[in-house]
Amino acid sequence: MNTSPYRALDWVSADDQPVLLGFFTIVALGFFFAALWPKLRVMLQARPENRFDRPLDRIWNTIRIAFLQTKLLKNKASGWMHALIFWGFLILLLRVVHFFVIGFFQDMPIPLPGFEWIHYLYSLIKDIVILLVTLAASYALYRRLVIRPSRLSLSGEGILILVLILAIMISDIVFEGAYFSANPSAGTLMEPLGLGFSFLLTPLGPAVVVFLHNLAYWTHVLSIFFFLTLLPRSKHFHILTSIPNVYFSNVTGTGNQLLRIDFEDENNESFGVTRIEDFSWKQLLDMHTCTECGRCDDFCPALKSGKPLSPKELTIDLRNHLNSLQDKKGPDSSDNPALLGGVIQDETLWSCTTCGACEEECPVMIEYVNKIIDLRRGLVLTEDRYPQELTKAFKSLETNSNPWGFGRDSRADWANNLGVKLWDKDHPTEYLYFVGCNGSFDNRGKKISSAVVATLQSAGVDFSILGKEEGCTGDPARRAGNEYLFDMLATQNTATFKEKGIRKIITHCPHCFNSLKNEYPEFGARYEVIHHSELLAQLIKDGKIASREKSGEKVVVHDSCYMGRHNKVYEAPREVLAGNIQAEGILEVENSRERGTCCGAGGARFLLEEKVGSKMSHNRVDELMEAQPDIIAVSCPYCVLMLEDALKAKGLQDKVKVKDISEFLQ
Repeated sequence: MNTSPYRALDWVSADDQPVLLGFFTIVALGFFFAALWPKLRVMLQARPENRFDRPLDRIWNTIRIAFLQTKLLKNKASGWMHALIFWGFLILLLRVVHFFVIGFFQDMPIPLPGFEWIHYLYSLIKDIVILLVTLAASYALYRRLVIRPSRLSLSGEGILILVLILAIMISDIVFEGAYFSANPSAGTLMEPLGLGFSFLLTPLGPAVVVFLHNLAYWTHVLSIFFFLTLLPRSKHFHILTSIPNVYFSNVTGTGNQLLRIDFEDENNESFGVTRIEDFSWKQLLDMHTCTECGRCDDFCPALKSGKPLSPKELTIDLRNHLNSLQDKKGPDSSDNPALLGGVIQDETLWSCTTCGACEEECPVMIEYVNKIIDLRRGLVLTEDRYPQELTKAFKSLETNSNPWGFGRDSRADWANNLGVKLWDKDHPTEYLYFVGCNGSFDNRGKKISSAVVATLQSAGVDFSILGKEEGCTGDPARRAGNEYLFDMLATQNTATFKEKGIRKIITHCPHCFNSLKNEYPEFGARYEVIHHSELLAQLIKDGKIASREKSGEKVVVHDSCYMGRHNKVYEAPREVLAGNIQAEGILEVENSRERGTCCGAGGARFLLEEKVGSKMSHNRVDELMEAQPDIIAVSCPYCVLMLEDALKAKGLQDKVKVKDISEFLQ
């Protein structure tokens, strides 16, 4: 063996070594780009979407989620396993360069004169990383072969990738060990793995050491090439797409980032998504980024209640459909299977509550809800196919601006004898109290509205209501896929707000809050919108709401999806309870805050019967009852309805009460 410090190889001559390595490099890159181009071509044909705004926010998102792995680390064991492999590969990229320098430039001294300390420092870090990645990959292999978590998509491909990772790590150790065995003076304590392994190889003799040195080099390099050719042909394409996907993810931190449809565009032949190319390029990037880890499934309330919706499988089905089109001229080929009712079943789409639990858990920031809404739009607006229950709701929303058929003129009847002022644009109050459909028409909802009014009046808040001039925000229409109806309702409300000169809005319904705050600005309606939990918390801090004596009741908090995950408001309801609670303390269950389980009402699901599986509200009550509460505290009128119905069905209505936070102040 050549014992020069340049680590020359002996299987081929010095002249042939760069040629052979160059040949393998060209072949591997050729296979890589041959598989990459069809994916890129389809994405270039997709619907445009602006995801290039707010670059500083996007960079911070990428650092926090992609590089620091904050979402993955929520699950300690598997999170650290994946994080160590990810961080290890980033650090070992320089080692890959090192191997290619050795192959292409055998006469280059390594380490370079004058930079020895950098080389040895990196060597120590490299050895530590190799050890950690080897342990992490071994544990990952153990999980797949022995533990076999149900949420994972277990496949031979995943095992092959882990074997390749281990081959790259082990071959590096053998390569170093064989070199130090043949060149004892070259080994240092800054390269402990190679130095330690060299002591095991030396007794084998020079011939074996030479063979292992060359075998390790080519095993390392060819494993990297094989890994490269697999990436665009497998689910592990996410190794390349995950960082860009995080960068281009939703940085608003609110809502579902649903895109408004331009119904005036004469080029629109259909509305919503009916074919794969109707998705935006970012939505297609999502599909390529799925790691099949199943974290989304773990927290999906629809899947946990037996509905035919798995966020993971939805993404995989869409990705497989997308990949099946890549060898054709384009995704609009006439022999493609139908997307709606074929690749994706209708019931899968209608099972979603749009709660956002899947998006909260996804470590690579895949957006699921906007795809489901886009597919619902395709069903409703283009194919005119949707659950029968929605027919009456859509008609009532169009004619009476509420989903239940109540006359619009009766919208303010709940406020009779409460001393509530109607909005007068000539003498406007500070706030408009936007009551919402539930608070105006539902018997239980009216009690919440009355409690809000009484509390605001006692605190001296200057507010009034629109009465019969108030209309539904359109949230149930939009989440049900009827974007045209939402557009109409939002346009009407915006015109009313402008004509009345409204500037500040209070609402106790999180769905109204989300629409008015996050979606109405696209219609030119930009106001200060505040949820009653936020306002009540501030009034308590300001001393405008008197404290009450504690009653000793045990209170557990249920987080509303549209105030919590969609708008990141978790503390305000708890501050209201803590500052003025009739209880000894606030209880929390395991699935709370960002991991709170949906009651089942969102996504217009409150208009639909649950005909498959168990009821989501029953599952949520089971979780909340683990705290053995006397009262369930909520800040959403739909959550109140769903949880009260579940308690009644379980015979617990006399044992446990459900209260809106405003009702604690009465």
